[in-house]
Amino acid sequence: MHTIKLKAVIDERQQLHLQLPADTPMGEAEVTVVVAADSTAANAAAVNPQPMASLREFFAALDARPLSQPRSLDDIEAQIAEERASWD
Repeated sequence: MHTIKLKAVIDERQQLHLQLPADTPMGEAEVTVVVAADSTAANAAAVNPQPMASLREFFAALDARPLSQPRSLDDIEAQIAEERASWD
């Protein structure tokens, strides 16, 4: 097994981008991510500043959000058909 140690930054979408050295062999690899202990709490607070205690609280928060304009069945079916057509 060949080990490569790199420093990287995890972005706001929790994505990690790496540029491996040119001599890195192609094929399957195992990746281990070690996150600094002091940044874990700060990142969690930034992503979810007020964590919800339960699913019940989550659904209550959803119910409290204003509804968007209601959509007709024809509008929904047209959007689905447009999305399916884009798959080809």
